[in-house]
Amino acid sequence: MFMADEFENINSRLPDLGAVLAQRIAQKQGITPTTANFDPYAAMLKKKEEETAPIDPATIRQWPEADVKRLQDYCQRMGIVSFNCGRMHPIACLAMLRKEYGDDYTDVPLEERLPTNYEKLGTSGYGPSYPYSQAVSKKQILHG
Repeated sequence: MFMADEFENINSRLPDLGAVLAQRIAQKQGITPTTANFDPYAAMLKKKEEETAPIDPATIRQWPEADVKRLQDYCQRMGIVSFNCGRMHPIACLAMLRKEYGDDYTDVPLEERLPTNYEKLGTSGYGPSYPYSQAVSKKQILHG
């Protein structure tokens, strides 16, 4: 007489491990385990409807017309068709574009284009009567 004959087969009492795990996961997530009738497109539309709310016109930011006009004029003059500046102020966008593309200075004289405390080339003051070595000997030139 064999010992295995005295005990019943325990495999008949154990449930399928995959089905048990799927049921536990569904309980934790609050999902019913039946996914045969699940429509992903309908779920996407339902989620989009929940996320998108109607836009309130009072929340749309309005920029000053003069600043917007300056930006539009610059873009038209430089041939810029479109760009995305996000929620930046038009003056900040204009500064960014001028830094990137420069500006059209064809009608502006050179003296007006120079920033403050700058001078044109050749007007430094160094020459036969005031050589560069004299400024160096007086330690007027600082080397960073």
